[in-house]
Parts: sequence; C-alpha cells; structure tokens
Amino acid sequence: MNKFVSIFILQIALIFCLHTTYAQVGKKTKDLSEYMPTQNVDSRKEMNTNKNRPKRKHLDYIFKNDLNGILYGNPCAIEATRKMGFEYVFQPLGIPGSLPVDEQFSNNIMVNIKLIFTRSPFWKLILNRRIKKCKQNSGDMVGYLKD
Repeated sequence: MNKFVSIFILQIALIFCLHTTYAQVGKKTKDLSEYMPTQNVDSRKEMNTNKNRPKRKHLDYIFKNDLNGILYGNPCAIEATRKMGFEYVFQPLGIPGSLPVDEQFSNNIMVNIKLIFTRSPFWKLILNRRIKKCKQNSGDMVGYLKD
C-alpha cells in the first residue's frame, strides 16, 4: 500500500508540473511595444501598455519670413501653438536651403485650412488671445502701446 501512495503522489506532482508548464507556454505572447519603456511617469499606471502610452502629436509648420507677433523663444507661446497642432518656423527670404516662396505659401494655405476644420474657423483669434496672455505673463508686453 505504501508503494501505491508513493506512485499516486508522484503522479499528482507530475500532473502539477505539467499543468504549470502548460500554463506558462499557453500564454499569449506580448507585442514588442509592450516590452519597450514608455514616457509615462505616473506611478499609478502600468508602464508598458499601449493605452497608457503618451500620445505623440504630428505638428504642422507655418513658415514666417519675419518674427513679428509670434514670440519666437517664449515657452508659453510655443506651447500655445503646439496645443493648436502647429509651430511657426522662421525662414527669411533668400537664404540658401530654405523652401521657395511658392512652396511656403502652399504649405501655409494647407495648414490654415486644416486648422479651420480641426480647431475652429476662429483659431487665429483664439491663438492671438493666448499669445497676448503669454506676453502679459512673461513681461514681453512691456513697452508695447498697441498689440
């Protein structure tokens, strides 16, 4: 009888080992993106899931030939334009390697049309109000009588 008990225990142990190895092999393999680190620093969220991965926006560019009114270099103004989905790019005329005027114009027209449909027909007024607040908060408004 002792022999039967030891064989029974051995069979139970074998079944348990096979079950655990099958459970490990039977799991669905993860995508490579789940193993990659994310930019998420919130400790309450699991890091390696696609739904918690920060969204990266594609920014469009509006080319400008002068820096009047865009507050180039002011972090608040740059963030305001990025929230709208674009950035201003300063390209003076006549510099080698810059886009031709007709390509800049066609790009600016397409970005403006996109902003009208995605943000609002009044996106320029909204942006100017945000930039004016940025000017006031950062002190860039000092010396301006009209702006």
